[in-house]
Amino acid sequence: MRSLLIKNGLLVDPVAGENRADLLISDGRIARLEARLAPPPGCEIFDAAGLWVFPGFIDAHVHAREPGAEDAETLASAAAAAAAGGVTSALLMPNTSPAMATPALLKKYRARAAGLPANLYFSAAATAGRGGKKISNLAALKAAGALAFTDDGGCLPRALLGRLIKETAALGLPLLDHPENFRRTGGGVINAGPAARRLGLPGIPSEAEALAVLGDILAASSAGPLHLQHLSLAASVAALRAAKRAGWPVTGETCPHYFTLSDADIKKDDASYKMKPPLRSPADRAAVLRGLSDGTIDLIATDHAPHEARLKTKGFRCAPFGIIGLETLAPLCVTELVLKKRITRRRLAQLLSLNPARLLGLRRKGRLAPGFDGDISVLDPRASRRVPETFISRSVNSPFKGRLLKGWAAATVVSGRLVFRAP
Repeated sequence: MRSLLIKNGLLVDPVAGENRADLLISDGRIARLEARLAPPPGCEIFDAAGLWVFPGFIDAHVHAREPGAEDAETLASAAAAAAAGGVTSALLMPNTSPAMATPALLKKYRARAAGLPANLYFSAAATAGRGGKKISNLAALKAAGALAFTDDGGCLPRALLGRLIKETAALGLPLLDHPENFRRTGGGVINAGPAARRLGLPGIPSEAEALAVLGDILAASSAGPLHLQHLSLAASVAALRAAKRAGWPVTGETCPHYFTLSDADIKKDDASYKMKPPLRSPADRAAVLRGLSDGTIDLIATDHAPHEARLKTKGFRCAPFGIIGLETLAPLCVTELVLKKRITRRRLAQLLSLNPARLLGLRRKGRLAPGFDGDISVLDPRASRRVPETFISRSVNSPFKGRLLKGWAAATVVSGRLVFRAP
């Protein structure tokens, strides 16, 4: 029976809080947590002295690009990047080519993902082919292994949203929406604000997100649970806060770039800063930070969106939207949130472990407790390191290259197996 003993670390559980103890994983599950544990015969030992030990981080918003854009990313490279970033599980979005919209395709790529260094789970298209015209065969997609439904990259159609919410709720799977009014977005490529005016670029008004968020919340108020993806606006955070106070079943996520950057950081026409929704104003960034600290925002996800370098050199007008994020998730959260005392370590464990596990119905993940899966993220809060120019990911489209950060992954454990160990 394979076993791993993590010794001398600061254990951070999202429910029980912090405890300096040893943690024993046996046969893929957490077996014991005690102040001092003797290793069983043949046990592998990892010394976590000075390190923070979290339940495995779960990224609920990742684009792996396979099938259709394997030059940018594959299942294998995404899983390796996740492991190197301390991410033990990732939910993949269905806007592949072809879209992850049929049971046969879902089964094929789930089989390809088996045995990779991180757990890769799949969401399926909420509407047939992500076309927004007809609801997918949701029951068949669930039977094929879908863990969630979304048309990410496209906003769920208002005419179908109420039915979609009710049908996904009946199946016990979450419905995720990319809230964007595309008529308001138009040809915009950057937040409508000072940077857009300075660079002479067409702007995306805040109403493109805000109106869609309000429509989603109103639909959920009468139909059932709905999860809002990549919130970037003060208005979106305020709407989510009000919905929760009213008791409506709405949850929301944001991404590291929305609490670390704003459009004031865009100094030139550099598409490494081009994502959707776009980087917003400094006031919006401050509101996102408040939403993370006061419990309004439920989880942090990367919206990891790799693209080939040749495409990202085309500037804001022509380059695709999106940045990578799996390998910088942990250090950005530690540096910008925990070390700056905006949130506690326990709150970080809720945002990156417990809450995404609950959203996705991963009942044995998200805690450091006996019986839970042996998925562990070990971070080093001490050593400073700059974000490199190259990544484990096949892509390099990151606005954080060169940034000095702490909290990098020291080790990543999946089902009791060390899948990454920092050099």
